[in-house]
This record gives sequence, structure tokens and C-alpha cells, in this order.
Amino acid sequence: MGKMKTHIRRTRERLGLSQAKLAELSKIPQHLLSAFELGKSDLNPLMLESIEEVLSDRKVVEDVTTRRKRYQKHRYEKIERVKERVMRSTVSKGNREYLGVLRELAENHESIKDKSVRAISLFSGCGGFSLGFSAAGFEIVGFLELEQGLRDIYQQNFPNSKELGTDITHVTQESLDSLSCDIGEVDAIIGGPPCQGFSLSGKRQIEDPRNGLFRHYLRFVDAFRPKVAVLENVRLLTSMKSPSGCLVKDELEAEFKSHGYLIENFVINAKDYGVPQHRERVIFVAVREELFKTPSIPLKSHGIEKDLFAKPNPYRTFADACSDLPFLESGEKSNDPLHTAVSHPSHVIEWLWDVKEGASAHENEDVKLRPPSGYNTTYKRQVWDEPASTVQTTFGMISGCRNVHPIATRSLTIREAARIQSFPDSYHFQGSKGTIRKGIGNAVPPLLANIIAKKIREIIS
Repeated sequence: MGKMKTHIRRTRERLGLSQAKLAELSKIPQHLLSAFELGKSDLNPLMLESIEEVLSDRKVVEDVTTRRKRYQKHRYEKIERVKERVMRSTVSKGNREYLGVLRELAENHESIKDKSVRAISLFSGCGGFSLGFSAAGFEIVGFLELEQGLRDIYQQNFPNSKELGTDITHVTQESLDSLSCDIGEVDAIIGGPPCQGFSLSGKRQIEDPRNGLFRHYLRFVDAFRPKVAVLENVRLLTSMKSPSGCLVKDELEAEFKSHGYLIENFVINAKDYGVPQHRERVIFVAVREELFKTPSIPLKSHGIEKDLFAKPNPYRTFADACSDLPFLESGEKSNDPLHTAVSHPSHVIEWLWDVKEGASAHENEDVKLRPPSGYNTTYKRQVWDEPASTVQTTFGMISGCRNVHPIATRSLTIREAARIQSFPDSYHFQGSKGTIRKGIGNAVPPLLANIIAKKIREIIS
């Protein structure tokens, strides 16, 4: 099957046939073709036969590859509000409770009481990880972030945190020794190197220099010798291999063990901890050996499963996060500058207007109403009464992955994405919208970080 996969992909590329066009001609859903070419799943014999017939028919292939792309002149028109849609977006039962949780998170962060344990944050971004730990009683005494725009956001929310550097690879050993003397003892180091080198949404290049950034994280661990270190990354890190052919996670854990730490990794989903978002990640918890404590994380608190011994709270939903916000259509604004809708071209609105929740414009019965390119995860609506899809840095692009509002026909606003990521409304965001979107999309959800931080406090107490 591996040789067949390679043969099909190479033949398709030689003929100049895109995966989307092959799906169109063979009548096989593109996501199945994609999974097949990535080696994730197989196709049945009838599907393979259909593909071979297409690839061997030169005329059919040429008709498609030489066909001019449909071009739509961008027109922007005001969208007429539909009463039924506005009514559908009424406040959910769980919205008030969720907003109360976020307010409590903000209040605990802003309080100077009970900041009895100390932490430093690496690869800090806009501060989601730090916010959760601060609200759990950690004083964030130092931080390090490469991008100036994200540092500005971080410093506005953590004005008393010392900047430890910008590019972690440029922090010399001499500087690191000096920092450890100035700052003194810390109980925890938190952070997650940039995930692009590990994520399937990128090229997952094993030679990407960012993939070795955790070794610089370890330099800080050696300098400060915290009781606990917490490292977050994308779930797919657990299957990523290094140039040597070993699993990256195994090498990471071996490094921590050689530095005197017990370590475990935990694959988690943010929705299981009350965050209104499906967001899978891996969390590494490393505990200094002489503490004689087992690395652990909290038990799940939310979910639909029920048994005789536990009745978890229901998952929080998109509506729980956002239903109190003013209903906006494409191009509309509210009094909140972060709750402003991007204006989308009329032809894109037409593609998506009648698309149901959880569906994509690529599934429209009328071929003319399907986008000319993309996957069935793009131009796709979210679902109002389910946890939101993973917030990514591109959430403002309606053509991105699951970025369409469940009811309105537009992409997500910054405020909606921040709510879904569990940032309180009082958290200060500044700078360009691109910088803010990047910070929010890459952040550890503060509510998830807070729950983990409380467990870490138990370990080090």
C-alpha cells in the first residue's frame, strides 16, 4: 500500500493535478485522499481503481488542469440581519457562570495576597500560561519572549516581572548565572517552545532549529533548579521523531532525567477542564528528584460521560463563552474594539450563507457555491452548543480551519477568540490585530494553566 500511495501522489503531481481536483474527478472525499497520502489510512480497492482510471485518462486530467480558475471580484455589501439568527444567539445558561470563573481568575491574578511561591516563564507569548499560574498564587518574577509585540502585551499585564531576555538562544551562560543570582530561588519554570516545528499544520520539519529549543529551556532549569518544571506543546509532539529516528518526547524526558528530574507526559484536552474549546496538548511535568513526589496533573472535571462514581460537569460550549456578546454580521462593530467583525466579500458570504452548523461550504450541493480550493475543514462553521474548535492564530480568516461563527456569517472576532481561550475581558491587549491574534492563538488557555498550577502547588507544598 505504501508503494501505491507514493505512485498515486507522484503521478498526480507530475500531471499537475491538485489533491482537490483528484477528489473532484474520482468522487472520493478529499479528506480521505489526504489521509491516504499522509499514510494515516488506506483506501478500499474500488477507490483505488477509481483513482487509477482518472490518472490514466489524459483528456479528463487536461480538461481540469487547464481549466481557468473561477475568479470572483471582491464586492462588499451590507448584510441584512435575519431575525431568526439573532434570536438563535441568545445567552446560554452556562454563560453567566463561565464569565464569573473568568472574573475570579482576573481578580486572583491582580491580588497581591498569597503570592507565596515564585515562578519564571519562558517563551511567554502574551501571558496565558503566566496568568493561570499567577491566579493560583505564583509570583511571576521573570519572563522571556522573542517578539516585541507580545512582550509589550506581557509587560502591560505583568509590570513587575523582570525581562530575562528576548531570544533564548542568545542568553549566554554568564548572563544566565547573573540572572539566577539576581532573582534568587524559584519554585517553578513554565513555558512551551514554539510549536510550529512539531505541528502537522506546518511542514513538521525535523531539522527546524525551533525543535531543539527545549534544550535552552533546560539551561534555565540547570541555572535555577526549580522544584518543578512544566512544559506545554502540541499533542503531535508525542509522535514526532528527531533526526536520529528517536521520538522527541523520549529524548526530552531522558534529558530531564539526566538533569535530576522525574518526568511524565500527559496528553490532555482543554475541554475536559472547563475551557470551552477542543484543544489537545501534551503537558510535561518534571519534579526534582529529592522532593520524592510523583509528577501528576489534575483529574478531568468536565465531560459528558457519567458513571456510578462520578458525574462530571457538562462541557462548556461556544455559547457559554460568547453568547452575551452583541450579535455581529460581516463588517459590523460593537462598543468593544476587540469585538469587531472582519468584512468579507459578498461571494464568500454567498458560499456560507446557508451552510449549517458544523458543515463546510465545500459540502454545498450546488457546485457553484463551493469554494474553488481548500479542504472540508475550511470555510466551516463551528457549533453553538458544543465546545469551540481549536483557536489558531488565523482565527480572523474566514477561509481558515473551522473559523466561521456558528450563526453569523463571518470569522471570529478577537474578543470571541479570547473568551474561548479563557482570557478575562479585563486582560489588556495592545498592538496590531495580527500580533494580538497570534498571541491569543498560541497561548496556553489561562483557565487550564490555573488548574494545572493548583496541582503543582500541591506537589511542591
